[in-house]
Amino acid sequence: MSSMFFTDIPNYKLYTKTCDIWLCQLTQLQDRESDFFSQFSDEEKARVERFKFAIHRSRFIASHGFVRTILANYLKIEADAIEFKKGEQGKPYLAVTNSSDNHNLQFNLSHTEDVALLAITQGVEIGIDIECSERKTNWKGIVQRFFTESEQKVLFALSEEQQKAAFFELWTRKEAYMKVLGTGLSLAPTKFSLTVPPEKPALIKHDSTKYPALEQVEFKTIEMPQSFNNYCASLAVATTTLSCRFYLFS
Repeated sequence: MSSMFFTDIPNYKLYTKTCDIWLCQLTQLQDRESDFFSQFSDEEKARVERFKFAIHRSRFIASHGFVRTILANYLKIEADAIEFKKGEQGKPYLAVTNSSDNHNLQFNLSHTEDVALLAITQGVEIGIDIECSERKTNWKGIVQRFFTESEQKVLFALSEEQQKAAFFELWTRKEAYMKVLGTGLSLAPTKFSLTVPPEKPALIKHDSTKYPALEQVEFKTIEMPQSFNNYCASLAVATTTLSCRFYLFS
């Protein structure tokens, strides 16, 4: 998989088993926040007002404005005309539009700190997650609480210098899997096992009866540009042999 993110504007046309992945530095969008806010639904505006800290408010506006801008180009409609709905566990989807182009568009957003990733497919469920590997966290405690015994065994068998990097990458795989299923944390992360980096990403076991496994699922590790080398990201899609195109948003 290519790690090159292109800055050239694409034709905003998706094809079967193709995924477009957009990378955005949210701090570059600060001067567009008022325009983004004006495009939001009443529900989005209410969410903005509930943020206690300005930095969180700013990141929400930038990330959701980024999503609306990109989706509007694919749908060929105005950004403020986009309507969202949510699945049973809160995963956002596009409401039905009158656009004849790119019907059944699926998308998923993830952001951490000041960086966001948006994945878009044509009619294929998708999940994406990005994490900052320099974020301060009790990662060993998270491993012991949210990873399966088999995942813990493999991860803690790695060298000390490999373990933390493996944790963040595996966590993005698990988050992406829960998001492609549309369950979020309603599906306990201990109910399924994935391969542990540096092994190629794959589903090993799925134990939940409430949330059945997909008939097929494919994982991809997203190779970030050099200037984002302190971030790791993973993609999960409900298909196989998916090809990706990578773009930088500005």
